Amino acid sequence: MSGPLRPVGASRPGVRAARLAALTCAVSFTFAQTAAHAAEYPVAPPPLTGAAYRVAEQAYAGYGRHDYAQAVALAREAIRQRPDVPELRLLLANALAAQHGYAAASRALADAIKAFGPLRPLVKRRAQIDVLAAAAAKVVRTSATAPLPADALTGDAFAAAQSAYRAYAEKRYADAAQSAQQAIALRPDVLRLRLLLIDAASAAGNDLLAWQADVQAVRQFGDSDDLRLRRTFIGNGLAPQASKRAFAARQAGDLGAAIAAGREAVAYAPDNTDYRVALFDKLIAAEDWAGLEAAASDAIGYDDTAVMPYVFRAYARVAQQHTEQADADLQVAFRDHDETRATLNSARAIAADIWMTEDRAREAADRLAAVPPTGDDTDAFVAERLGRARRRLAAAHAAVPALAAARPIVDCENDPDFGESCDVWPADPGHAAASAQARASERGDKQAALRYAREAVALAPDSAQHRVEVVDVLDDAGRTREAADVARALIADGLFDSLPPLEAGYIALRAGDNARALAAFKQAGAQGKLSADALADAGYAAEAANRDAQSARYFEQAIDKLATESRRPLHGAAKGAAAQQLEDLRAAHSEATRRWGFDVSLDYRGAGLQSGYASAPRPTASNSWQAGSEVYWRPFGSLGERMFELYARGYETFGVASGGGASGASSLEAAFGVRGKPFANIDAIAAFERIVPIGSQAQGDWLARLAYSGGVGTERRVDVPSWWTVSAYAEGGHYIVHSSNYATAVLEAGRTYRIDRVSPRFTVFPYVVAAADYDTTIDRSVPIGTGVGMTARYAFRDGHYDTLRSSVELSVQYRWKLVGDERARGVFCSAIFSY
Repeated sequence: MSGPLRPVGASRPGVRAARLAALTCAVSFTFAQTAAHAAEYPVAPPPLTGAAYRVAEQAYAGYGRHDYAQAVALAREAIRQRPDVPELRLLLANALAAQHGYAAASRALADAIKAFGPLRPLVKRRAQIDVLAAAAAKVVRTSATAPLPADALTGDAFAAAQSAYRAYAEKRYADAAQSAQQAIALRPDVLRLRLLLIDAASAAGNDLLAWQADVQAVRQFGDSDDLRLRRTFIGNGLAPQASKRAFAARQAGDLGAAIAAGREAVAYAPDNTDYRVALFDKLIAAEDWAGLEAAASDAIGYDDTAVMPYVFRAYARVAQQHTEQADADLQVAFRDHDETRATLNSARAIAADIWMTEDRAREAADRLAAVPPTGDDTDAFVAERLGRARRRLAAAHAAVPALAAARPIVDCENDPDFGESCDVWPADPGHAAASAQARASERGDKQAALRYAREAVALAPDSAQHRVEVVDVLDDAGRTREAADVARALIADGLFDSLPPLEAGYIALRAGDNARALAAFKQAGAQGKLSADALADAGYAAEAANRDAQSARYFEQAIDKLATESRRPLHGAAKGAAAQQLEDLRAAHSEATRRWGFDVSLDYRGAGLQSGYASAPRPTASNSWQAGSEVYWRPFGSLGERMFELYARGYETFGVASGGGASGASSLEAAFGVRGKPFANIDAIAAFERIVPIGSQAQGDWLARLAYSGGVGTERRVDVPSWWTVSAYAEGGHYIVHSSNYATAVLEAGRTYRIDRVSPRFTVFPYVVAAADYDTTIDRSVPIGTGVGMTARYAFRDGHYDTLRSSVELSVQYRWKLVGDERARGVFCSAIFSY
């Protein structure tokens, strides 16, 4: 059995390129089967794209129309561009062999074996070509003397045979075929004459005559390796036309003609799985269960290592009430096979569907639970059926689906050169709508994609996978709130367990269920299925679930994996993006492991600058300096996008002009408080503190504060040397005992530069600024100023897993008054040490 049964639940980048590889099967000798067994290639090369793809497509097309010289030239060019694709080496060998260049074909395969190792497809194909080379050499040697011993052929038969051999040696193949037919008419009992006719007709391009001669020889002399090898080669040339006729008849609704042409295609190329699967589908459509069973049995007899014919035969047997025989076939799907893992997942999903039509959900659940994950999208086939089986077992009186509900989906396309090319999918009422959704997404039609995705859900409401597709489409359209609603509904409807662990983790994240997401990521990690990105997302989920230690471990694993990958050659934007991703993960790890910190600040006219929690929030009318320090502690850890801290700080004002208020030690105050960021998606912080007077002129009070900060480009970047930055800060507060209110707001916009010539840790930020203040203890005015400023920042204290965690920052501004009093104009500056 041959040809890849490509389950289409998977994401399919480069599917057309992958299909090109499969076309090698359709044009080769008995080797046609081997490209199907992807397991024979230890590491699949990336799909053909770009110029290599176009050249390879032209090479395959040339082969298909028997332009072997062009196929050879183009195959060599495709190999030059992509020497890592074994199928291109096979195409070259097939094209050379078709021109009777057997020695060159054998050498091409020897080179491929040297490059890729003794892969079974390469070794097997070379052995076949060597057999053909030996047979051809024998024909030529015989033509140099007599075609057969003199006592075997005499008279006119001898003369006709001698003429045929001579014409063959001189490459006059049509003449050779004609003379061979004359000799056979006189001596039909000589097998060598039949072989000569087959080879001559094939070389002359008369595949139908060659095929008929081979079949007649089998009838008279019985089958042999010589006849079988020739018949396979010739049949692969004839089969595409029969397959195309079968496809056209099916499209026209003539099932009888479609089945007849499909059988013809299989007879010509029994090693081509696509033709067999297309025939299976036509027989199911005709409800010809005996015919389907016979066709599947024939496929198994030809190659009993392929798994898919067994499930098709089981389907036919269940339809005929032969349940014990069907069960034996279904059990085969769960054994070890030399098949792609994706094909096995598809076959096992179909088997589970059939069992559930027999009310055997327990059998399906037990079998599927033991299936190891493959790491590709076809894991969803298994997870979907496992969840469905478990729900049926939990239900008291679940209706048993009809056999039609388990009918495999066979999706065939008509290739102009090679006939039918088919994908096999497990049963899915929403398949057509989901396929339409995928096509709409590919062409960027988001509205149509959403319509089709919802249609798929309506047709298959118990499919978790189609719900996921709706979430993905909504996310892609920027409708994140709706996507979250769909994700929560999926969980509420009991479909969460029908998803593979990694996909389940992302759905739980979208639903805002971090604990559930973390459990799913943990399960995926136990299966070894977490990429660096997935490890990072698991870290964020753990952080949001207040599991900082677990979060840190995930971040560390992601950092290690990314650090390893970054050693590979990267250039341009890709290199910068990888560096920034690593930096972001280090920042996340720093945040997840931070439990405490402290700040020391010194500022001039601090009431006009961003307050910050290390400075006094009490504005004054006079110009003055303020110095402060703060230490904070996070008793519950990082809390992800939220925050809760206890803090203590002290500050004093000095340099106040006479009559301007308290100054120096007399102004010293301490404060003890609590602050928190209650909302994950809003950068708002609420704080409540007790101010304790220490200096003689300080006054105690209770203070409630609310602050908001935001902006873009405020974090350090390593992917580019400079970036635009906008920073906004606003704060308001109320003193409870000495009833008063204050507010301040600052907006800064400019460009941040990383000064690598000094140090990559050093950045400067020149900007324009606008600020406003309000304080009921001074007056009721709102002074507003605008100006320019510069902030220089040096960061330090980093590590393998942590970004720069401490910094020294200096800021200077000059503002011009727009409205209000003199607080809006002049020089403002600050220095902050943060640890």
